[in-house]
Amino acid sequence: MSLDSALTTATSGLRLTQKQLTQASQNIANAGVAGYTRKQVDAQSVTGGSGVRALEATRQIDTALRAQLLAAAGQQGAASLRDTTLAPLAQLQGNPSDATSTAGLVSALNDAFTNLAANPTDSGAMSTALGAAQNLAGQINSVSDAIGAARQQVQDGLKGDVDTANGLLSDIAKLDRLVRSETMAGRSGADLADQRDAAITQLASLVNVKPVAAENGGVTLMLNDGSILPLQEGSTPFGLAEATVSPGSYYGDPDGTLPGLTLNGQALSTATIGGAIGEGFSLRDTTLPTMQAELDMTAATLAHRLDEQGLRLFTDSGDSAPPDPTTAEGLAASTGFASRISVNSAVSDSPRLLRDGTHAVDGFTPNPAGGPAGFNTLLTRVTTYSFGSESAAGTKHAAIAGSGLGANGKLSASFSAPSRIADYASAVVGSQASIAAAASGAATQSTALRNQFDTLLQKAEGVNVDSEMANMVQLQNAYAANARVLTAVQSMWDALLGAVR
Repeated sequence: MSLDSALTTATSGLRLTQKQLTQASQNIANAGVAGYTRKQVDAQSVTGGSGVRALEATRQIDTALRAQLLAAAGQQGAASLRDTTLAPLAQLQGNPSDATSTAGLVSALNDAFTNLAANPTDSGAMSTALGAAQNLAGQINSVSDAIGAARQQVQDGLKGDVDTANGLLSDIAKLDRLVRSETMAGRSGADLADQRDAAITQLASLVNVKPVAAENGGVTLMLNDGSILPLQEGSTPFGLAEATVSPGSYYGDPDGTLPGLTLNGQALSTATIGGAIGEGFSLRDTTLPTMQAELDMTAATLAHRLDEQGLRLFTDSGDSAPPDPTTAEGLAASTGFASRISVNSAVSDSPRLLRDGTHAVDGFTPNPAGGPAGFNTLLTRVTTYSFGSESAAGTKHAAIAGSGLGANGKLSASFSAPSRIADYASAVVGSQASIAAAASGAATQSTALRNQFDTLLQKAEGVNVDSEMANMVQLQNAYAANARVLTAVQSMWDALLGAVR
């Protein structure tokens, strides 16, 4: 090797080692910083064997682990939204055994009628029964209003999440353009790629996305159904209109009024979109409407079973007759009844009607004003039939509808309906409490899984300070070795020049 070659080799080695030391220092400085990946500067032999060339810094990433992290982020986003939406409703509903739950108040009303049947002349027992009816109607109203408010909150949250997703896509597009530009210019875009991946992870919590490597360090984003997300700065590919949600609102055919998600103006199925946005549509269009429908059936069935015995204790808007959920027309009219149910003003004004009845039905004539104070015909019918399993002796109640529910008639209850109204109310409360409890458990589990993948990714791609310090020692030794070569070459040149002189 000539002295010139030795000098070139040692000089290039010094430049490489200096760049590697600089990168190692940056790695240590960013140890523990979320989203930062360890960077490495590799070398390439110069053609002809005269030294080495330092390449641009590259990231040390684990693509398989990153894919799992993105999936975990989507699961966490969905589970967290479901939990925060359902937990307050479960708390308001209570447990079936709670006296203040809907089921507990139905049982309390039954008990009040039983007590009044034993003491039909007791005005205090009448007042107690009236109070029990008012408490039950108020509870049903409160739960129904809470479900409606939750649906509206989910709809508004969806609109916000869609706007956030569009903003993230614009940021990703900008960062992707910069990464491609740096790569094409022969410079490192590693730090920009870190920022891009952090934005992709944020997006994954809203919708399930799969990044696919593209040319020049770029990336292509795909949804679960294979749709490609456009990466264009300032664009808004996702679309969702604002909407006001009511118990009668639904999405889809035949006359749905709620908006759906669009991608580039085209309707996008939300069945597999995942993340918080996918879960938001599931809550808005299925989970919460089903809870509303089950509560509507509780209210409508109770009101109708009392009404068919001759006691219109509960009424619809304007003191009108409650819907009959055993007919197709009445089932449709039951939508939102839980928000409208109220105690008949005539009964509130004259509690004796609880004993005497409000209207004649087959086999029953109300006790006229001034009639026997011990009249208990109606009370016997109410306690035996309205709260029992039969509508008349030997005649079973029509089954409480478990399908064809909701404003669009496409929802189904989450349980098999028992025949007694108290048991049905208990099943509603218990089922909805179980759904909320499952949501809470899933949220806890998904958060733990996300944290686990964050930890694994940090170990795989992050900076290990001890290893990096050991690497710096090796690099310093290499730097010193190259410096000694330079010193030796310099001494040899000096000796040669001295000999010439």
